[in-house]
Amino acid sequence: MWMAKLLLLWTFAAAVLYTDLRYRRVPNRLILIAATGGLALAAGGGWNSLRTSILGMCLGFLLLFPAFLLHMVGGGDVKSLAVIGLLAGPGLLLVSFMIGAAAGGLAAVFILATRRYRNRRRRDKENGGGSAWTLPYAGILSLAASLSALFLQAP
Repeated sequence: MWMAKLLLLWTFAAAVLYTDLRYRRVPNRLILIAATGGLALAAGGGWNSLRTSILGMCLGFLLLFPAFLLHMVGGGDVKSLAVIGLLAGPGLLLVSFMIGAAAGGLAAVFILATRRYRNRRRRDKENGGGSAWTLPYAGILSLAASLSALFLQAP
């Protein structure tokens, strides 16, 4: 059962990473398919597995929901972390979240430094601000979860 969840997590992570990098959004259809598959796999493992998966999903949702209310992250980020919690369980979710938060912080610093460097080099005041850059946080979190599941979790 763990291998099926791991395969679904990797597939979900790859799809989220692609859509978040390319379009800066996570489609609800992708969330729904992964959540349905995760719930079906958890139900196949019995009540304890289902309870653990739902606990992971609720914890994943609650970790980012306050940031969503403060307009710091998008809805796709919150829903993605909930699905990651469903597939990984609460223990691996917390490790994945910490790794993803650290990686997201580093990526944000890189984006800010790059934006500042580009704006400094740009002489044209009309285009000085440029377009707003966003952080593909759902993609970063899903990548952190898939790597955490690969290296930290034994079946």
